[in-house]
Amino acid sequence: MAYKRQTKEEKERMRRRRRRQLLGGALCVLIVLGAVSLISAGVRVTAKLFDDTKEKEQYERLLAPIVMLDPVPFDSLETADQNMLLQTAIWEAIYNEDISKYERDDVGALILPAVDIDKNGALLFGRDYVLEHHTFDANGMQFVYDEEKSGYIIPITGTTSAYTPKVVKIKNSVQQKRITVGYVAPPTGFSLDGTLSTEQGEPAFYYDYIFTRQGDGYYLAAMTTSDMKPETTAGAAASQAPPVIPQDEQLASEIQQQADSLAGGSSAPQSAPEEGTE
Repeated sequence: MAYKRQTKEEKERMRRRRRRQLLGGALCVLIVLGAVSLISAGVRVTAKLFDDTKEKEQYERLLAPIVMLDPVPFDSLETADQNMLLQTAIWEAIYNEDISKYERDDVGALILPAVDIDKNGALLFGRDYVLEHHTFDANGMQFVYDEEKSGYIIPITGTTSAYTPKVVKIKNSVQQKRITVGYVAPPTGFSLDGTLSTEQGEPAFYYDYIFTRQGDGYYLAAMTTSDMKPETTAGAAASQAPPVIPQDEQLASEIQQQADSLAGGSSAPQSAPEEGTE
């Protein structure tokens, strides 16, 4: 009888051991699956944190008007060409606003309110920078300021730039963003609906746009030559070539077409980059 009691005890111990082994194996599988899920989630979160594609696209949209004018570098907004900054704000307003809501003069020229120019200029320059409105000439165009209407009469003829922006790097710090912008010569220029060319080549040269923190956002403070150089000899050669300036009739045609189509539709306003987020 003693032999039988020992056998039963051994069988019971074996059953308990098997249960513990099965339970342990199941726990190991769950632990491995959990670890894999955590690692995968971590990789996705890390990739999302370092993916600045959307921010680059937002800065390309914001910087398009100033890149279009191809200004010389400046250490501060105060030392920059003030007419260039004013013209940049005018083009920002044209690209971002619904121009069908604006008044036109007797010959169909657009009258762009100064208040909207100030609003769109503040997206790039910040609220502390004050634009001084006046009549001025730039790039073969005359922008007449109508004091009575508090707006600019946008000329029907003009010139457009050969360059569109391609943001290649954003370097962040607590008080500054350094945006490295490649100047790309597209096959076509800009249109008044704010559309950029979709057939971009390699940048011909680069500039760094310095944005500094002001309140809850970052705004343009300076522009400097970049350490980044063209990767191809074709790009370097393009940087030596003078910009291709379309005939005045091209811009005139674009403005006239948009004026003629106002009854049937309007250009959609574009949003500015979400400043203040790292």
